Amino acid sequence: MSRILIVDDEQSILDTLSMALEYEKFSVDTCLNGITALRKASQNSYDIIFLDIKMPKMDGLEVLDKLMEMKTGAEVIMISGHGTIETAVESTKKGAYYFVEKPFDLEGLKITIKNALDYKKSKDEIKKLKEDLIESNKLIGISEGLNNVLNLIEKYSATDSNVLILGESGTGKSLVANQIHLRSNRSEMPYITINCANLNEENVISELFGNYSDDVVNKFGKLVEAKGGTIFFDEVTNLSLEVQSMLLKVIDENKFSVPGMSEEIKINIRFLFSTNKDLLLKIEENKFREDLYHRMNVLNIKIPALRERTEDIEELISYFTNQICKIYSLKIKKFSKSAVDVLKSLRFPGNVRELRNLTERLIYTVDKNIIDAEDINIPASKHTKFINDLINRNMSLNDFQNESEKIFIEKMLNDYKYNISQTAEALQIQRSHLYKLMNKYDIPLPSKLSH
Repeated sequence: MSRILIVDDEQSILDTLSMALEYEKFSVDTCLNGITALRKASQNSYDIIFLDIKMPKMDGLEVLDKLMEMKTGAEVIMISGHGTIETAVESTKKGAYYFVEKPFDLEGLKITIKNALDYKKSKDEIKKLKEDLIESNKLIGISEGLNNVLNLIEKYSATDSNVLILGESGTGKSLVANQIHLRSNRSEMPYITINCANLNEENVISELFGNYSDDVVNKFGKLVEAKGGTIFFDEVTNLSLEVQSMLLKVIDENKFSVPGMSEEIKINIRFLFSTNKDLLLKIEENKFREDLYHRMNVLNIKIPALRERTEDIEELISYFTNQICKIYSLKIKKFSKSAVDVLKSLRFPGNVRELRNLTERLIYTVDKNIIDAEDINIPASKHTKFINDLINRNMSLNDFQNESEKIFIEKMLNDYKYNISQTAEALQIQRSHLYKLMNKYDIPLPSKLSH
């Protein structure tokens, strides 16, 4: 049964309207002033609030402001015997659903109530979908590092500034971008993700800006699709220098023009960017524009690697296990303490994504309700074979130390896709020291790998 609150300083209005609405099977509450109305609205859940405009002490528009601040979820219908167009416009601008005049047309009023309830139902459904979306994109963990990320998401969601999201592969950069958008005041507007690896000089004009001929739209670009919303450039270092120049101009001017279009198109977009690369190194190598870097890096969030927040691993395993078993209708499995300890000891160069994949694989391959440490087999790599060969070779301790150190450094570089900063961080050494070791063992520098 829908609940309605009627607020009016005339008892006769309250009696007449409540009698009519109770006859229509609504649950009705009444009060004679705005102060009581605010108290009732804070203590009860109403679907609709009828609110008189002309009342002593606190008029209806003041009460409306307070109700909007309280976010009660009720649809407010303003009522007045002295209504004007200006008052109706002002009240709807403040958040009222509708404006009706006294004396009431009861048949018209019933239609207004039905429409308001339908509107509220739609809003509630959208709110639920949004909450579900936020939940499905949430970051799991209790570590200080993750809490810092969550605090920055909350803080940055309230702004319109550009955000650069940094982190290794698999740390959850796209989840952070989703959360920023979903919690922002643009959440009901479009959210567009662009995989920068797919943008090149051949398709960038069409993909970003669209295709026009004689001012006729042949294809809308992503910048137009995202109008009023958020656009997320995922792994932005994949953009060529030419595309970077185009993007820089768009960010600077909030408008663009394309061949076939006589007028410039103005845009209103929130920009988010991510990368797992060392941007400063890319700038040093003349592979990324420094001016674009500064436009992107107004605000930034660095997501810690999983090895830096091992206290989150147990909670992540539990979350992934329940999620995977629910999706595939499997009996819920658990990981023993020893199994969790083994997983905590691993380095996980693929971070949370790698942990999820390993969890899913174990759930499918282990035919037990409780997964133990001995069930966890990490696939051997070519580097493992090299180490085994070394152990069985006739060599000095010094030679073994040098050879094994070289193999270990190559393995780490391979795990972190030759990202020098991330590899040095994982090895707990300075970048300069890593470069010296690479030079010592004739391991090619990243810039020479493609030559």
